[in-house]
Amino acid sequence: MKESNVLRSAWLAVAALGTTLFRINTGKGYVSGGGKPYRLTDGSVVVPNGRPIALGFADPKGDAIEGTSDLVGLTTIVVTPEMVGHKVAVFTVIETKESGGGVRRTAQKNFIARVIAAGGIGGFANSADAAVKIVSDYLKRFSIK
Repeated sequence: MKESNVLRSAWLAVAALGTTLFRINTGKGYVSGGGKPYRLTDGSVVVPNGRPIALGFADPKGDAIEGTSDLVGLTTIVVTPEMVGHKVAVFTVIETKESGGGVRRTAQKNFIARVIAAGGIGGFANSADAAVKIVSDYLKRFSIK
């Protein structure tokens, strides 16, 4: 299955577990600093007085964070009585790959590791079932269903 199909099926599958995810595109784009952008005959676009802007998450300098997962959001859980009884949102990231596995870049591994180390949910998924397992395994650690 193509990565785009894995992404869509994973996105829908984890919703049943109380997970709300958003598609994050990363990189750099340009916005006009004055004047309307226009297209040239070769298909190029001219952005007058263009200035760069990060797509997705950015650091304080405005540079895009490398390795940001494809799907980013939260998993709502009800805190157990031992945890005061309030709902909390657990930061959740899923990096999707084609069903054959795909390449797991170092920056992607590092991003997911940072989320997990901070108490969030994260992992690589090459199917909807793999995405559900990432979230389910976290919930099982705390006997949350």
